[in-house]
Amino acid sequence: SSSPTIIVMSTKGETTTGVGSSRSALPLKLSQLQNFCKRDPAGYKEDYDAQSRRLVSLVGILLLSPNADPSPSLVELIQFMAAVSSSSYKGEESDRVAALLMDLLVGSSSNSASNNLKQQPSGSVPLLQTTLPLAALQLHRDIRKACVSALILMRNKGAVPPLRLLQLFFQLMAVVPDKNLRESLYHHIVNDIRNINKNGKRDEKLNRTIQSFFHRIVVASANEASPGGEDSPADYAAKRAVQMTCDLYRRNVWIDERSVHILASAAASPNSSVTSRALRFFLNIEEAMALDQKSSEEKTWADSQTVDLHLHSKKTKARQRQVAKQVKNRMKKQHEREGLLEAQREDKGVEASKKLFPAIELLHDPQGLCETILKRIKSSGSNTYKFEVKMLMLNFVTRVVGNHELTLLPLYTLLQRYMGGHQRDVTAILAYAVQSCHEYVPPEEVYGILKTIAHNFITERCSGEQMAVGINAVRAICARVPSVLSQDDDDYEEGDTREKSTAWDVEAFVRDLAGYTKHRDRSVSIAGRGWVNFIREVYPSLLQ
Repeated sequence: SSSPTIIVMSTKGETTTGVGSSRSALPLKLSQLQNFCKRDPAGYKEDYDAQSRRLVSLVGILLLSPNADPSPSLVELIQFMAAVSSSSYKGEESDRVAALLMDLLVGSSSNSASNNLKQQPSGSVPLLQTTLPLAALQLHRDIRKACVSALILMRNKGAVPPLRLLQLFFQLMAVVPDKNLRESLYHHIVNDIRNINKNGKRDEKLNRTIQSFFHRIVVASANEASPGGEDSPADYAAKRAVQMTCDLYRRNVWIDERSVHILASAAASPNSSVTSRALRFFLNIEEAMALDQKSSEEKTWADSQTVDLHLHSKKTKARQRQVAKQVKNRMKKQHEREGLLEAQREDKGVEASKKLFPAIELLHDPQGLCETILKRIKSSGSNTYKFEVKMLMLNFVTRVVGNHELTLLPLYTLLQRYMGGHQRDVTAILAYAVQSCHEYVPPEEVYGILKTIAHNFITERCSGEQMAVGINAVRAICARVPSVLSQDDDDYEEGDTREKSTAWDVEAFVRDLAGYTKHRDRSVSIAGRGWVNFIREVYPSLLQ
């Protein structure tokens, strides 16, 4: 009978067969040992333990001198231990390897980081630490990348809980200035949350915990940040948390009120980067999601139009059934597409137009949020926020006010400051003024905007384009606030002669704008005719 095989460890970390073996005494590489451990975990447990002791010693040496060049075989050994422990020895052994790699990333040799993670309850919200020891910052880039890849591998196999890696990866993203590492960590976190909620299997408890963690990061950044200051690690973590929430909302993973609350807290942050990311989400997310849906529908339509007729193959009954099924599917998709096109052509009415922004509809306290942002715009100096950020703030505040029909009186006074004839992006300011108006706005607040527009745009010293834009803006504002055109003498008492004398002369204003129907400029005359047609529909008595 043949003698049994004896596994001997070499000094280089490779496994060899003994003298009494029937096989040749060749070195056994880590890839081969990984295959053997997968086939026979109990038989090769001693070899795995030897490699585990070797990893512990190399990590201990590396922590003592992080500046030194690491061993060439350490990266391969890390990948081996992560793959084998998460598949063949899942449990205590995989937890020990994950804790060792986490301690190496945070520069701790006493398992303090892993013990803190283990002591946290499973449902508690983790805390973000924005500092790392010097040993973690001086760690070699290849070793850090290998540890992160190994932990991601173990997480994909279910050997590491998601919250442990979430806290560690956010700490690395906030502190370590490695662009490639940050991108890989970001994509892993987003994909991990998508996989948790994949195929309708949603873990609501875990989702709430992760959302609470993101909200805590955003709030901590808002409390520490100052307008116009430099970005700190907490600010960078807040930007990443906001971007992740935006991506998950766009992918229809997190579309609940908690996600919108995270972004609303980010919109009120003093940090301009965090604020602009959240504001762009509220202003553009519906268009982005509609574009994604349209591209998906076009791809599905293109796939359904492809029919394999088997023109150059043998005609069999099975292939004939396949062709008939594909043709039937194509006709079904065509009928569905025609029905969608007809539904899009129908006028949904005003109530449907208010539901164009579902993310804004989910805001918990829109009045308080708009007051906070408006106060920040008015109190900030010229160098605190860039002009583009202020425009984003104005666009968001006016859209929320018009969508929720809020009463925010200082907003209309602020808009008049930006309505100069030579103001930068003045057409956008006029659009913001239009979308901030609704039927519950007091007419006295709208009179000032109409007077400013008439003085700066609807005069002979302005160009034809400016005059047409001004007339169209006045028509849109009056359409949203019909009470501006109604002037009843009963509203004034006998003693209010002074207020009545300075009141808004609606009839004269309407007739002045109606006089531009015969203007020499074509665009101005078209705008004037539009104004006259609008008045005929709403208050025809003003034209008599």
